[in-house]
Amino acid sequence: MNILILPNSFKGSLSARQTARVLSTALGKRHTVKSFPLSDGGDGFIDLYKALFPSAQTVRLRACNAFGRNVSASYLWLPSSHTAVIETARICGLGKAQKKELDPLYATSFGVGEAILHAIQKGAKKIYIGLGGVACNDGGAGIAQALGAEFQDKNGNKISTGAYPLLHLQQIELSPLKKKIRNTRIYAVADVINPMLGVKGSARIFGPQKGATPKQVEMLERALSVYARVVKKTTQKDIAHTPSTAAAGALCAGLYGLLDAQIILGSDFLQKHLPLNKWGKWADLIITTEGKLDEQTLFGKAPTAALGAAAKYQKPILFICGLYEEKAVRKISKILPLTLACLTDFAKNQQDAMLHCARYLRQAVKNF
Repeated sequence: MNILILPNSFKGSLSARQTARVLSTALGKRHTVKSFPLSDGGDGFIDLYKALFPSAQTVRLRACNAFGRNVSASYLWLPSSHTAVIETARICGLGKAQKKELDPLYATSFGVGEAILHAIQKGAKKIYIGLGGVACNDGGAGIAQALGAEFQDKNGNKISTGAYPLLHLQQIELSPLKKKIRNTRIYAVADVINPMLGVKGSARIFGPQKGATPKQVEMLERALSVYARVVKKTTQKDIAHTPSTAAAGALCAGLYGLLDAQIILGSDFLQKHLPLNKWGKWADLIITTEGKLDEQTLFGKAPTAALGAAAKYQKPILFICGLYEEKAVRKISKILPLTLACLTDFAKNQQDAMLHCARYLRQAVKNF
């Protein structure tokens, strides 16, 4: 049997690349296997690019993490096209942050701006920024500040980094930023379609993942509302309601509103760069993975690309997840034949499933 493995990461357990390796090893003795790790912009975006362009170079720098500490960071460089690839999760990421570190009101995206500036100084004509898995919720204000934009209060004083200070924002001076980015095209690869504000927005849906209490969620919503009004006054761009501006702590909003970035949905990015038509025709079975299969999965997440290929060529698909929502499973099942394997069905509990993810992945496919 020809098996196509298109895994997304299990956050906190295995990367997409590690998941691909585990499943390929488990199935490769009995079947012909083709595997390719996916990323919708979040964790694994650089791994995806490395797989697409093996000659890409790793560029190292020092940059500020989400909590203001200067740390080692990196991005990819494609010299032939003067293209840089930045993964926000590797700079201000949530994945390695300890619970006691989380600071949603003051965590910053400043380090992503430092990486963008480093790439521009290296000569980047294009920069692709993978969005997702971050610990900050500052709307990308920190990115703009790192590039020289001045965020000022009613007295003309600069405000500090983080989301909470945006409550005092009155005006933004963009001239220094515009000079720096004028010869560079920026692309924001987003993993969700949610707008920045509202009931499905950045603060209310994703704020709790970054450690925000219910009270802090409302403070974040108010701060981002102020930010949206000032950005619209400054650039005439509506970052409050534009689809995908909630991505990565609303970093997408700042990239779109202040850096004129073009927003690309993660699943569309994968459709463009991967030969899914060729692979879909070849496969007898398609396998994809996700930490949690829910309604967000169906709106731009990486497995959407695998589901699309299975639906187009009417191929059976095995979806392996850590957790799932019945509503999402029912929606997929109406479109294509779906087999679901949930790791918590094999494990003692959710924690056990996360700790021993590779073991339970092998169990999930042992009968194929």
